[in-house]
Amino acid sequence: MARRYDKTAAKRNDDLGRTTIFSPEGRLYQIEYAMEAISHAGTVLGVLAKDGVVLAAEKKVTGKLLDLSSAKDGGYGGSGEKIYLLNSNVIGGVAGLTADANSLVNYARSAAQQHLLNYNEDIPVELLAQRLCDMKQGYTQYGGASYPYPLVLYSASAYYQLTTPPLARTGLRPFGVSILYAGYDPHYHFQLYHSDPSGNYSGWKATCIGANNGTAQSLLKQEYKDDISVKDAVGLVLRTMSKTMDSTTLGSEKLEFAVLTLDPTTKQPRAKIYRPSEIDALLLSEGLTKKDEDDAEMKPAASA
Repeated sequence: MARRYDKTAAKRNDDLGRTTIFSPEGRLYQIEYAMEAISHAGTVLGVLAKDGVVLAAEKKVTGKLLDLSSAKDGGYGGSGEKIYLLNSNVIGGVAGLTADANSLVNYARSAAQQHLLNYNEDIPVELLAQRLCDMKQGYTQYGGASYPYPLVLYSASAYYQLTTPPLARTGLRPFGVSILYAGYDPHYHFQLYHSDPSGNYSGWKATCIGANNGTAQSLLKQEYKDDISVKDAVGLVLRTMSKTMDSTTLGSEKLEFAVLTLDPTTKQPRAKIYRPSEIDALLLSEGLTKKDEDDAEMKPAASA
């Protein structure tokens, strides 16, 4: 009896480590573990407005010795940790493992450029989300189990077909990343999508991923309106982030911010990822300055 129990326990432990094996309760544990990792990542919040989309994200990697010269002076803005420019009409916000996010961002950029090359137009937002979700769903089927056939792995620029030995373990796992896609296309105009490690995606008016997402969702349900403008959406996003972030201060060193709108002249989508100085100015205009700066201003007044 003890021997039978040991075999059952060993099999259960082996199933827990496999991506493709259902548990006796019908669950895929590795996908659930990936989502649990995302729930501890920095918050990413998106709001869809009638004339644009707003994204904000909480940075976890901070410090006085961190080199942020590229975010201040070069590139297209942002620190490269939470918010990325996927295409001229799509911005992505990621929560989870940054290394996994970099791989998916590169794949998304390649897919967008390939679509532009083939059809001479920007890729529709939902199609780009579908491409990434097809890839992520594949990693829930071909990982951690014996697989006797050639395995197709996608990369940023192409795909590689790897012929694995018969009954060899592939050792893959799901991507530990959820993504918010803020985009625009001529067919459905401004859109906001969310995808998770299982390969599912859905459209949203306002949503949040990462830490404290439940609290943020509750706040958004109370204050969101269908006819909200980008200006009001910016204030809503910043107020929600100030109430849900783990940090006691709200400043550019812990916040990334991006807005997607239409250029009034060309009528083409215009993506703007804010630089640190612009984020501080935006917080000041919304009356959400850092607490330590407020305390510094109060001390001289108290001493006088």
